[in-house]
Amino acid sequence: MKVQQVFEQFLESAVNLNASRITKIKDAIRILPSFISESDVYKDVYIKAIPQGSYRQKTIIKPKGDNQSFDLDLGIIVKKHPSWEPKDYLSNLAKIFVASERYKDLTDTIGKTRCVTIDYEGDFHVDLVPTIFDGIHYWVCNKTTKELEPSDGEGYANWFSSQNSLAAGNLVNVVRLLKYLRDYKEDFDTKSIILTTIAAKMVNAVDVGTYHSIPGALQIILTRIDQFLSQFSVPPSIENPAMPGETFNRHWRDDQPGFDALKKSISKYYLIATEAIQQDNENDELKTWRKLFGDEFRFDDTPIKRSDSKVLSTVPFTPEKPWSKNEAD
Repeated sequence: MKVQQVFEQFLESAVNLNASRITKIKDAIRILPSFISESDVYKDVYIKAIPQGSYRQKTIIKPKGDNQSFDLDLGIIVKKHPSWEPKDYLSNLAKIFVASERYKDLTDTIGKTRCVTIDYEGDFHVDLVPTIFDGIHYWVCNKTTKELEPSDGEGYANWFSSQNSLAAGNLVNVVRLLKYLRDYKEDFDTKSIILTTIAAKMVNAVDVGTYHSIPGALQIILTRIDQFLSQFSVPPSIENPAMPGETFNRHWRDDQPGFDALKKSISKYYLIATEAIQQDNENDELKTWRKLFGDEFRFDDTPIKRSDSKVLSTVPFTPEKPWSKNEAD
């Protein structure tokens, strides 16, 4: 089907993160945890590192512009230290890197509450998030409030993966496309965790057949997001599906203005998507989708190359096995 092909080509050429950047991520996942685990300060508490966020969910996209930064969230899983307070996990982690000739000028802690950032000259940065594992639960360290905050990145990743399976693997593609529209059209500025969670919550097992194609999945999910958001005049509470009772509300940007922009944008996108799906022929459908994605969204009968960003979507992330209290790599 031509429309499906165009969506695949558009994702490959314009949306998905390219291979050279994926290599940088994989290098960081390999090098930074090794550096931390071998340090005198952290070697006794370090357990392992786990990719989190958009890379873990496979929803990471190419940044706008060649010089724009992209990021990796890396959970640094540790044992509880008998004498450290929450802020100490962050300050001690920062000290490891500041003391290094290699990383001292790349380390950023300004304005960071739960992470230490390694910024590779503006092109790529890694947010290192110290996370205590007590044998049952995970706790993120907040240096501002001096408290431990419950977290379950593993649970969220498993939930999102399950929703993606219900959507025939197209939830990942839909989220990538929504993030592309956010970043390239600049109609709204909603953070990825909010956008990803709302989109994933719109998928259900009742109508799994509607997600068999990328355009079909995009249209139905946009329809449901529009219906969901239209119920609210102020930013709604978005519950963490992996931790009932916890919300992502702190991630709403600009509160009311940001929410109004999101509602307006989703409503516009939904109308265009519905118009496209209802077209009688593929050429008219493609023309309608082009209203949403621009001139780069076009048919090219050249075979799709799978050498770049498709690496991310075809290589599955291997879930971590459950840990025992004494487990360490």
